Amino acid sequence: MILRRYWLPLALTAGTIGLFGRVPAVRDASTSLAPSGAEIDLPLSYVVTSPFSRTLDAFTLLSTAQSIAALVTIVLIVVAWFALSHRKRGARAWLTLAIAIVIGAGAFLGAVALLPRPMAGLRVNDPNTIVVDFHSHTGTSHDVRKSFSAEDNRGWHRSGGFDAAWITDHVKFDGAVAARSKNPPRAGDGVTLLTGVEGRYHRIMSTIMLGLDERDTALLNRRGNLLPGQPASGRAPYTIVALPNRNLDSVTAESLDSLPRFAAIELIDAAPRGLAQFDREEMRIRRIAAARGLTLVAASNNHGYGRTVAAWNLVSLPRWQELSHEQLAVSIEDQLRRSPPSIVMRARPRAHDALVVFTLPVIVYQTLGSLTVAERVSWLVWIWGIALLLIGFRTGRLSA
Repeated sequence: MILRRYWLPLALTAGTIGLFGRVPAVRDASTSLAPSGAEIDLPLSYVVTSPFSRTLDAFTLLSTAQSIAALVTIVLIVVAWFALSHRKRGARAWLTLAIAIVIGAGAFLGAVALLPRPMAGLRVNDPNTIVVDFHSHTGTSHDVRKSFSAEDNRGWHRSGGFDAAWITDHVKFDGAVAARSKNPPRAGDGVTLLTGVEGRYHRIMSTIMLGLDERDTALLNRRGNLLPGQPASGRAPYTIVALPNRNLDSVTAESLDSLPRFAAIELIDAAPRGLAQFDREEMRIRRIAAARGLTLVAASNNHGYGRTVAAWNLVSLPRWQELSHEQLAVSIEDQLRRSPPSIVMRARPRAHDALVVFTLPVIVYQTLGSLTVAERVSWLVWIWGIALLLIGFRTGRLSA
């Protein structure tokens, strides 16, 4: 009787305790092991709300196909439970269930994308390491949430554990100019937002060009292709191949030696389609990078939705805290030309193609396996608090 009544909280308790330490919350993208000198950084509000924050984070880190697979699995479980329950279900009950599923799924996806909530960041022990994002947006871009301002972008990166981030709106510099005007005098005094732009190459490939600013508008055509000419800074732009990319073969020797002079390629892009390409083609991206001498980087590609960081770039840069934003941008670009950043990424499912049907169990395993000790305590309190409230409510109804 006890097992029948408490089977779900008991199962969740077993997973919460039994999977302790099985999955690193963050891992080095090169070794797949827990990174040295960096760890997940969770504010108290995140720990207290961990069952909700972690669940929303897990779904934010899915590709589109993985999200569909996970939601379909949940719906099938609910429908099966509904059908196998002892009471006979009529057409009206099934219609009510269908409406509840549609409303519930919509509300959940809305929460994943828009609900304000605590963010998990990254803590780095080495003061000579700066945490950077190379690709993010503001509402100036056509496909970004219009209310997502430059300061919203700064706040997102601050909560996510970044020290600096590039604003790379689509063929526009307005957001980057607004961000730059409120940068701290020294990089160590707060999150520094740097200036870049997102454009195109051969109309098929998104490119991230660091180092260009509003003075270089004439060097970009309407589609964002880089035109011949000398940037106002006098420096060649540091150009990154962005994901998703349907034609990686366009990264040729010609594109390395002449415009746009590719120097790096995104290994991880946190947009759903970017994550999908990483899952499918990680080894291909790595081979192209090795063959063409491109540096591997990660990017949030933040469009103003979600409160989850998929990956961080750790760049070794002594005394970066003392630099102005102009000095910081040049120093990071120079360092990237000398050595690649370390990429640290959150735990997330890698299933694709036929294996995508296993997304939900992988989420459950990774989520429970990567909880910190404090989060496990929080989960147990929530699990048994809700279970006892529901059982007490049910018992009260039956006795009445």
